[in-house]
Amino acid sequence: MTKSKYKIRIICGFRPDQEYSIDANEAHKAYYLFNNPDKRGVFDDGLAIKGSDIQRIVPDYQTTMGWNPTHKLTDEDMNLLYSTGVIQKLREIMSLAKEVSETATHQHLLTPLIEFKRERIEMAKKAKDLAVLALK
Repeated sequence: MTKSKYKIRIICGFRPDQEYSIDANEAHKAYYLFNNPDKRGVFDDGLAIKGSDIQRIVPDYQTTMGWNPTHKLTDEDMNLLYSTGVIQKLREIMSLAKEVSETATHQHLLTPLIEFKRERIEMAKKAKDLAVLALK
């Protein structure tokens, strides 16, 4: 699967050892499991998890930025995350992942999330081209 520099954190409990970082291209799998607690899933890094174990899905800013996973974010860190566009990008990724997961088939879960984004971009280009043609 295509690896992304962006990461998502799956939280299954209150201890640090119950938090797992996954590649953003698999975020839709996490949402699918969260929305289907009776299902089980395996991520490309080998993490196997039950949907009922997932309590929260959040952006993993620390791993995305290459920081220690236990690093506590400061105001300066948040300013850096905003100025570099990381917060906005992770919000977009999580929004798309949630949307894809709501209608996901088995094949969708095997497809990297980036492919859905590319498909959307192509559809938007085609719609724009059609709109231009309609104006002529």
